[in-house]
Amino acid sequence: MAEAGAGAPDAKNPEEGAVKLEFQNFGSSGEGAAIDGRIGTGAAPAFKPPASDTFTDQQSLLSGQDGGQSAQRSWNPFTLATYQYYFDVDTIDVIDRLKKSMSVSNELFFENTAMRPDMYGPFWLCTTLIFTMAAAGNLGALMSFVPTEDHQVFTYNFDKLTVGSSVLYGYTGIVPLAGWAVSKWLMAQPLGLAELTCIYGYSLAVYIPAALLCVIPIEIVRWVFVMAGFAISLRFILRNIKDVLVRQVDESRALVVLVFVGGLHAALAFFLKLYFYS
Repeated sequence: MAEAGAGAPDAKNPEEGAVKLEFQNFGSSGEGAAIDGRIGTGAAPAFKPPASDTFTDQQSLLSGQDGGQSAQRSWNPFTLATYQYYFDVDTIDVIDRLKKSMSVSNELFFENTAMRPDMYGPFWLCTTLIFTMAAAGNLGALMSFVPTEDHQVFTYNFDKLTVGSSVLYGYTGIVPLAGWAVSKWLMAQPLGLAELTCIYGYSLAVYIPAALLCVIPIEIVRWVFVMAGFAISLRFILRNIKDVLVRQVDESRALVVLVFVGGLHAALAFFLKLYFYS
């Protein structure tokens, strides 16, 4: 009986036969094994803060300076995802950009580092301006219509809609493309095509209220509203491209480019006035 009880734990010391559990302390500052989802031991890697993707407003206007997002996106013109990126904006974004485009302050369009170019605003601004100017032009012509023997009844001119579409869509698409091509030739870091298209599209926003006010059948008043819209719109374009241009191009070439930009914009303003409100 004594031998049978030889292996039993001592009643006076019950902890002698119990299983002892030991807990290892893993420090939170790199002590002990690293807990990273892998099996194995080793020191925990030192924490490295993520690199900042903040870029300046001038850099955001340059092609290839969008924080690496362009490199991550694969360009495929046959997929909707390619174009969805440029239409992914909400109402608050569009309203904020409209305010900037019609502001007379020196605030840059891409001053917000999180801002990216969009095609939603330029497309709908062009479309809205086309219909607004066509309707306002016909309404203004109706208000100033005087019956004659040859034209006793006023007829609406629907050609204004088709011609206006060709001119405004063409201007918003071709001029930024030409500016981007020139910047590729003159500058080490050319202007971004999407950014230029976005700026030119939003520069047309001020012409919408001007078009509505041009319904007033007074010629001098119409010229004042169109020229005021031209001045605000051109100032918006120049203040967003001038600084980037003069830093990379000598003064004489930069002046030629800026004068050419102003001349094209003046030609558009004169066309809008003479064609829609003659």
